[in-house]
Amino acid sequence: MLQTSPAGLRRHALAFVLAIVVGLVLVFWHSSTATARDGALLVNPRQQATPEPKPKKVETRKAPAAAQPAKTTRKKATTPRSATRKPTRRKTRARVPSETAPSGSPPTGETRFVADEVIVRYRLAAAQPAMDALVRRLNLRHIEGRTFALAGITVHRYAIVGGSPVTTVIAALEADPTVVYAQPNYLYELAQAAAAASGGPQYALTKMAIEAAQAVTTGKDVPVAVIDSAIDVAHPELEAASVETADVTGNAPEPHQHGSTIAALIASRGTLRGIAPDVRMLGIAAFDVDAHSGAVNSSSWRVAAAIDRAHQWGARLVNMSFAGPKDPLIARSVAGMEKRGMIAVAAAGNAGPDAPPLYPAAYAGVIAVTATDRNDAVFAKANRGDYVALAAPGVEILGIAPGGRYVVSSGTSLAAAHISGLAALLLGRAKGLSATELLDALTASSHDLGDPGVDPIYGAGLPDAGTAISQFGS
Repeated sequence: MLQTSPAGLRRHALAFVLAIVVGLVLVFWHSSTATARDGALLVNPRQQATPEPKPKKVETRKAPAAAQPAKTTRKKATTPRSATRKPTRRKTRARVPSETAPSGSPPTGETRFVADEVIVRYRLAAAQPAMDALVRRLNLRHIEGRTFALAGITVHRYAIVGGSPVTTVIAALEADPTVVYAQPNYLYELAQAAAAASGGPQYALTKMAIEAAQAVTTGKDVPVAVIDSAIDVAHPELEAASVETADVTGNAPEPHQHGSTIAALIASRGTLRGIAPDVRMLGIAAFDVDAHSGAVNSSSWRVAAAIDRAHQWGARLVNMSFAGPKDPLIARSVAGMEKRGMIAVAAAGNAGPDAPPLYPAAYAGVIAVTATDRNDAVFAKANRGDYVALAAPGVEILGIAPGGRYVVSSGTSLAAAHISGLAALLLGRAKGLSATELLDALTASSHDLGDPGVDPIYGAGLPDAGTAISQFGS
């Protein structure tokens, strides 16, 4: 048996331990390598290597392009016009629509017109030299020409210089091919009788049940135009009312009783009580005192101008307390009002029960009003006819006159003003009402005064304001 010294034993022990350590290290290294190769090694993000910066892009400049040869443009050979000219067509004028209208000559016996004036409507295609020659031949002097918007036509007013009768001049004008028609410059009168010496309280307010309606509406801001004589806006009854004025006479007429009373019956805010005191009113002076006769009248030309002015101002309701003959120009203007949603109220006239219809009341679309007294009897001088739509108080009515005065008068003019005031109350309650809807509401509320149903004396009867307003809610 071999014996080993102590130093040798120590060397052998150290070698053995070293071999074991080396073996463990090799085992651990092999295991780590295998794990990393399988992709299961988790790495702390903070210890991740910073990615290498991307290489900078090297800028390379393109070599300048080789010069291109200049383009040459060759002018195309032109073909002579004679070779390409298209055959010309003869130009034709646009056809002007034919214009026709009934003769404007007044009926036999009609004398309510200006004795030395005529109104003429020419064809659109009429040549100026031809018109001038016609005027010279008939010895006429041109006064003015105007396009009436609501009538939709342009007409001219002439003075008859040679003294020829109006009917003769109209016949000669209408025989000329440049003329559509010609007519007189008709005259209109205010539909009010002479003032009475005394009167009573405003019985119309009770008769028409105005108080009940005013508890609901006062016609606030409803635009109402009054075509009449000039209004005295400084009268105590109208000082607090919203009244503007306009003049189509060109004469700046003085305030007059008729226009002032009509305005007060509708919009008074003083001692008297207007039917619709809060309306906005435009008083259009279309009537003036005639220098020769002293009568207060107007004409076709002025009335048509006043209707246009009412439309321009924005009137929703127009009171026309005057009357005259059938008139082609005014008929067209009234039709224009209806097309534009304007409501026209007019006096039936004071020519008597046997008189023919008066206008504008008798035109379609106009609310014609007759007059009654405090006992519901019809005014003795009132016109009658199928055109009468309603009745209202118009006998011995308290009104106003310039200078702060008060007067009592009668006539269908005053009845029309009362209905205009009531119509303004309805419009204050239902602003979108048409003329037909408004008349239907007034008719449905009316007390029948004559024969059962609508009759030529009273129309549908006397409206009840409270009942009429109640149709449009409480």
